[in-house]
Amino acid sequence: MKVIARFAVLFLLAAIVTAGCKKKQETTVGSDVQMLDASKFRPAFARAPAEQQAVVDSVMMSIQGSDFVKARAELDRLSKMPGVGEQQQVVIKDLGDQLDKKIAAVANATAPK
Repeated sequence: MKVIARFAVLFLLAAIVTAGCKKKQETTVGSDVQMLDASKFRPAFARAPAEQQAVVDSVMMSIQGSDFVKARAELDRLSKMPGVGEQQQVVIKDLGDQLDKKIAAVANATAPK
């Protein structure tokens, strides 16, 4: 009998704790915008020279830091580097298009209504 009572008390406490005040989560700016797919970007430059690798790393860090404008600028710089192949240019263009959409969506989300 004591065991059943203890389980009942634990169940009620758990229900009270989890049901508590419901807080509305604030959404961050641009969070409703699609995710960027950079899964093909880094592998496309796996055997690239160190200078290109540094720019690739800079692009990825900018994306992770939500600095999409800087990432786009770095992509433009990378596309103009000598030795960037045709397949790499395709990957750069694809990621650049995604970044352009993300930048526009974030700008629209932060624009006064």
